Parts: sequence; structure tokens; C-alpha cells
Amino acid sequence: MPTEDEVFAGKSIEALNAEQPLAHVAFDYDSYALSDEARAALDRNAAWLRRWASTKVTIEGHADSRGTNEYNLALGDRRAAAARDYLVSLGIAVDRLAAISKGEEQPFCNEDTERCWAQNRRGYFIITGK
Repeated sequence: MPTEDEVFAGKSIEALNAEQPLAHVAFDYDSYALSDEARAALDRNAAWLRRWASTKVTIEGHADSRGTNEYNLALGDRRAAAARDYLVSLGIAVDRLAAISKGEEQPFCNEDTERCWAQNRRGYFIITGK
């Protein structure tokens, strides 16, 4: 029977991302403040990152389609940085965490409804190395 470490070592980065072991975090409209729910998700992400100490991730900051492209890119940057900085405050090395903005360019949902916009206001985690 393979150990947990052996199973992990045998998985590709694509397979790990497909499993989505890291929670994505949601943000309120026009905000990059971390809610209690977002902090709880990031606490779980930090535990996973501590367990798999060789992994690296990219945190993509996303925004909904309201606002200018420039504003949404800046907001996405602040959202990704807020998630990264919180993880660093929990002891995760900053060199394992890349933070980038996608602004409104890669929406999760394309409808013009509040429910859809809320899904697009997120910090999205992608495993990039192991």
C-alpha cells in the first residue's frame, strides 16, 4: 500500500489542480478585505501548504465586469495580494506564493446578475509546482 507521500509524488500538477485541494476565496463588491469565511478557507489552505511544503501556488485575483479594465486589474491585484499576505502571516514562505491579477478578463460566470458577479469576485488558487 503506497504512503500518502508516495501517492502525492505520483500525481501531476494537472491532477492536483483537478482535485482542487485549495479553496478559492470570495470577496465583497468593490473590496479586497478578507471576510471571516475567506480567512477560514485560507487557514485550511495554509494547513495544506504546510503539509506539502514543496508546493508552489499562484493566486489569481479576479473582479466582476463592473468598472473599468484598469480599476478591475488593480482590484484583482489587491485581492490576490490580500490572500497571499494572509498566508504569509500564517507562516507560508512568500517565495512559494505568486499573486497576479486577472481583473475581469477570465470570468467564471458570464451572466449580468449579482449571483454571477459574486462568483467572479474571487481569489483563485492554482498549484504551479510540487
